[in-house]
Amino acid sequence: MAKRNNDYSTRQHMERTDYELFYYKHKQFKNVSLHHHDFFEVYYFVSGEVEYQIEGRNYHLFPGDIILVNHKELHQAVIGQTEKNYERYVLWINKEYLKSLSSRKTDLTRCFLDKNKKTLLRMSMENQQLLRGILDKLHAEETHRGFGEDLLPKALLMELMVELNRMSFEEEETLPPQIKKNQLIDSVISYINEHLEEEISMDDLASHFYISKYHLSREFKKYTGTTLYRYVVQKRLIKAKGLILEGQPITSVYENCGFGDYSNFFRAFKNEYGITPKEFLSVMAERENIGLLGTVEDNKGLSF
Repeated sequence: MAKRNNDYSTRQHMERTDYELFYYKHKQFKNVSLHHHDFFEVYYFVSGEVEYQIEGRNYHLFPGDIILVNHKELHQAVIGQTEKNYERYVLWINKEYLKSLSSRKTDLTRCFLDKNKKTLLRMSMENQQLLRGILDKLHAEETHRGFGEDLLPKALLMELMVELNRMSFEEEETLPPQIKKNQLIDSVISYINEHLEEEISMDDLASHFYISKYHLSREFKKYTGTTLYRYVVQKRLIKAKGLILEGQPITSVYENCGFGDYSNFFRAFKNEYGITPKEFLSVMAERENIGLLGTVEDNKGLSF
């Protein structure tokens, strides 16, 4: 379901089980801090001044750029000062719904989940116009009532995802000079993601990469927009949620996520999401029973 150009909201949870499409064009906006979703996101940049931060890389965007974000990646859009309107499309897609649209031969989730996936798609003008046209049609279907209203949005979404996957994997990737990449931080992030179940300290990382703690801390904050400690905690909690949903006992999840004991895990989870791990599982089970799996929100409107 598409959303009209309403006042911008910092809501970061889905209210539907299929997809939500937002179109925004304004000069007044609220920045959103580094975060992640339990769903996929397609971000189509139209105009403004934006640097998109995702997993230690900063992407200076140009009109027509597309950012693809999966459900495990921490990200945020940093808005620059400009007189231009900040205009973009933001498409949220439920993971299970996108899987249901796929076939044995065509996996539409590949552009989000493949190990060689691209984060930034910088396309020819022809491809920009193609994708913008699909998004415009999908947005227009929001208010259409009549023959095919149940089928055309799904067909347009499938067309969009086929094109995005083709553009992601059928063209050789180049790294435009506007992408700020730091080899050190790339390596640190890879190390963290591969060792989440282990103890990770600033001292250990500084020693492993032969740099000072001060330099590591400064560079990490510069390229990720958050502190190293905060990043590690968020990534551990993302992993913990996945393990809980896979059926691992809540009282032992912490052992595979790097938390020293259950009390530390419990406190971190409650501080991050506003509810306990047990409450999270209960909400997810309830949502699954009523067909809302993947769009979790507690009774107070907190999202995770």
